Amino acid sequence: MVKAQRISVSTAKALSRSKRQPTAYNLYIKDELPKYKAAHPNVEHKEAFRQVAYLWKHAAENPNRTPT
Repeated sequence: MVKAQRISVSTAKALSRSKRQPTAYNLYIKDELPKYKAAHPNVEHKEAFRQVAYLWKHAAENPNRTPT
């Protein structure tokens, strides 16, 4: 006889939910981070991410950007 596998309630909810669409920020980071890392190979990931996030502030793709 095979035992039924138990799943916690939170895991069951997580499995039943659909994923959200990526935000403009997510898409920008996904696209720009590899470019930044290729142009700056000696920069650590944490610093590269920080720099790309700073670039997002004034990027044309940012719907909330501050006018300069």
